[in-house]
Amino acid sequence: MEIITTIIVIIGFLFSTLINFGSNFNVKKQTAGVVQPEIIKEQVIEQKEEKSVLTSTTAPVPISKPLQVINLIETYITAGPEQNQTINDTNKVIFEFKEKILSEQITERIYFETKVLGFDNGWKKTYSKKRTVILPAGSYTFLVRARTKNVVDYSPAQISFKINTSPYFGKLKISRIRIESSSKPSLITLSTNIKDNETINITNWSIEGKKGKIIIPQGIEKYYHYYNSYTSQDIFIRKGDRIYLSSGYNPLGRDRNFRLNKCMGYLTSSFDFPIPVSKNCPKPIKQDISHLEPCCQKFILRIKTCEIPDYSENVNVRSDKDCIEYLNENLNNQACFMNHWQDKDFLNNSWHIYLNGKNIVANDCYDTLYLKDQSGLIVSSYSYGQPVCR
Repeated sequence: MEIITTIIVIIGFLFSTLINFGSNFNVKKQTAGVVQPEIIKEQVIEQKEEKSVLTSTTAPVPISKPLQVINLIETYITAGPEQNQTINDTNKVIFEFKEKILSEQITERIYFETKVLGFDNGWKKTYSKKRTVILPAGSYTFLVRARTKNVVDYSPAQISFKINTSPYFGKLKISRIRIESSSKPSLITLSTNIKDNETINITNWSIEGKKGKIIIPQGIEKYYHYYNSYTSQDIFIRKGDRIYLSSGYNPLGRDRNFRLNKCMGYLTSSFDFPIPVSKNCPKPIKQDISHLEPCCQKFILRIKTCEIPDYSENVNVRSDKDCIEYLNENLNNQACFMNHWQDKDFLNNSWHIYLNGKNIVANDCYDTLYLKDQSGLIVSSYSYGQPVCR
């Protein structure tokens, strides 16, 4: 009986095991045909950055490599400053450039875009192969790229350079040179290009050439010949001024450089000025002399501009006290200054500076003169003469 019971238990266990095995086999078989989502991915493409960024909820995914950009057109700078060049003698820079087409697919018209970093706000479009730019002192990079409507050079040509001219460059220049001769001293003329109400102090500026260097001295703004206690002051120039620097000697004395005024023409009768002094002294008008005798009026109206009257041989004038008084109080340098020094047009636009024998203008060779400010930076240059082979 016990044997029978044991056999029944064993048979029951084997039957149960077979049922469970069959059930598990059917589950695996059903699931074997289903696609399981291994990793849930999200792809984000940022077109502006030209990059693909992948994110994963379960595992990091490698970032895809950016597409390689192939240039169909290239740009070359053919003329201009050297790379990292410092330009000391001009603020005008000229660039020339060209394109090279790398694909026959490009049939559209080609143009260029240029930009000066540190100066331009954006790209400048041009169909020319040249650009001229005037720049203040500073460091710059010039960029240029060729392009069409649909194609662009992704690697613009570029040159970095530095402008080291004076902040006064273009505001004052050497405009003329006169070489020394047997009868005339050398003469350097400076002209201005500055704004209304703008003034520039040029004292201690220099002019340099092969023959040496001169320093621009101080001067007298309102020169009065009969005042001996003048203290020279720095020379300030304004719009329209011309500055004449002569290697000759000042007939008025050393350190008496002056701005011309409308009464100085009277001094030409007593002094020989190497730098010509214009004669624009105020002339009497009929209304001013209507109270005088007719003979006196006639004499006065015949007097030339800036001429000191000589009435020694005119009996009528010589015997007319009122006439003589008028002549002495109006028609000479001293009287003119006292009567007109406050006039708005009293001062002329010319400065006369005498170097008293110092001559830096070469007369037998080619040379370039450089005008430099107080810091030694170039304001202007002037080339003259002829090359001489010895």
